[in-house]
Amino acid sequence: MRFLKHRPLAQVLPNESRSRRLIVIRWLYLATVLAGAIWLVNFFLGDRLIFRSEGLVLGEPAVVAAEFTVTLRDVLVKEGETVEAGETVAVVSSQAVAETIARLGADVAARSVRQSELRIRREVINAIIPRAENREKFASDTRKEFEGLLERRYVPLNQHTTAIENEYRSFQDLQSLKSEKRVVESELGNLEAVLAEAQTAINDLRRLYGNGRLTAPIAGVVTRVAANKGSVVRAGEPIIELSGSQHFVLAYVPTGTLYKVKEGDLVSINSGLETAPGIIMRVGPFAAVLPREFQRAFTPVERQQVIRIEFLPNQSAPSLFSKVSVRSSEIIPAWIKRLAQKYVSLPPLVAVPAPKRPNG
Repeated sequence: MRFLKHRPLAQVLPNESRSRRLIVIRWLYLATVLAGAIWLVNFFLGDRLIFRSEGLVLGEPAVVAAEFTVTLRDVLVKEGETVEAGETVAVVSSQAVAETIARLGADVAARSVRQSELRIRREVINAIIPRAENREKFASDTRKEFEGLLERRYVPLNQHTTAIENEYRSFQDLQSLKSEKRVVESELGNLEAVLAEAQTAINDLRRLYGNGRLTAPIAGVVTRVAANKGSVVRAGEPIIELSGSQHFVLAYVPTGTLYKVKEGDLVSINSGLETAPGIIMRVGPFAAVLPREFQRAFTPVERQQVIRIEFLPNQSAPSLFSKVSVRSSEIIPAWIKRLAQKYVSLPPLVAVPAPKRPNG
């Protein structure tokens, strides 16, 4: 019997191993697809998955203003200068304050004259009252003696009537002096209170006016001079704006995220190529409107949660009002760790004994 020789079909090629070039192209394609998918997820949902934000470097704000309408005589600082608390930064004058102080001074002088008159009157009354009391007592005793003599018919009736009238007048004069003394003492008390209030008002006005020298309330940097020399500034209008020397970052975080932002979390503050650590000191209980520099064009105005981040000690802060980015200091987000702890459980490792070799 003859065995036919197996011949390969002409249309079927033998299996060939893929070249290294095709394998590299395949992995490059998969990596490109994976990177594109990660980029899309990061673009649309990144802010909801990973803590990252943008913020502004600020200082504690303060304003130098007058509590009354003034004329700005001179500005002693310029924008960008560093000032200390209590340092004179502007010189002003106010005609209204000068008139008010003069009017209060004249009122205090008039009331002081009236107070002196009342004190003199009180001294006179205090000197007369003992004599009036003796007179009233003498008239009363005389009237009693005349009543006893009248019963025995030793004196006529008209003398008894005169004694009663003298007693009445003595009593009336004594009571008038006592009433006047009470009124004078009451008026003196009221005058003393009014004078004390007027003097306190003058002292407070002079202290607030400070001879027209306005001082910086805090130590910091002059960020804006809002008024020019010679201009009239109304009460409460800012003349100079300051930012405190201790810088912090005011950042904005979207609401409804998988991660949670809480006080005490460490973050990384990036300003260009510089990076500084920071700590979240306060999480605002409200969502604020983002500043204009954080708003994207042709998008509705959005609100995000406000957080305050302070730099760690001995860390150099970026310049005021510079825009920075804030990132979490953790490499793996906390929500991924929670999911891993909740759903991923590895089986315990069991030691497998090695097989025994047969004897021989």
